[in-house]
Amino acid sequence: MWRRFSPLEERLIAAVRAVLPPQAQTIFDAQISGITLVQRLPPHWAEISFYRRHHGKVDWSDVPAFPRTGEFRLAEVQFSVGGRRHKATLTSISGHIFDFTVIPSPKAIAFAVWDAAPSARILSDPLIRDSARERQPIPSLWQDFLARHRAFAGDWTLHDSETAYSTAFADGEFLVLAEREGDQFVLHRIEPPASTLFYLDSHDGTPEPIQRDILDVFRQPDNRNAEQK
Repeated sequence: MWRRFSPLEERLIAAVRAVLPPQAQTIFDAQISGITLVQRLPPHWAEISFYRRHHGKVDWSDVPAFPRTGEFRLAEVQFSVGGRRHKATLTSISGHIFDFTVIPSPKAIAFAVWDAAPSARILSDPLIRDSARERQPIPSLWQDFLARHRAFAGDWTLHDSETAYSTAFADGEFLVLAEREGDQFVLHRIEPPASTLFYLDSHDGTPEPIQRDILDVFRQPDNRNAEQK
């Protein structure tokens, strides 16, 4: 059993470090050394999060931070195992690395040998002083919906490019565009890209393409409470 990082995580970390500028490498190295907890989202490890815990709380105060303190995608690594391509994206929040999103999910290949050297690139400069959150790539279909039909949302919470957030499943990364009490969702798949929106009816469900008018999703009643009685 590995002590802290799996072989997959060690390779991803090394690939990101190799493309960072020297000043950022020094900060990156200190943050990697400071990680005390790695959480791999079950069941497929599509999200791998890094924490520094002190006295039971997340605390990075004694570890150097990037000048860029907003939430942003730092770097991307592409690699192949057994002929299948994978893409990992590393996100930074509040000046510290936060998580890798790996698509397709990597648990089955966490200890496998890669087919060849990875391809890595920086997505955002961590040395630029900026506290803004990186805007999310909202599809034009959803932008049009927000402009025309926001009044039909009912008890749904709608997100735009500033509030949408990403989540990962075994075979894709999605943006959450709308949610009802944190248990029903309208999603946009960003990896691999898709032109249609998706609906998820529970946390343990599977996103399904919306084949009907999207307004129908918001018009349907919430029957969950009735089912629980």
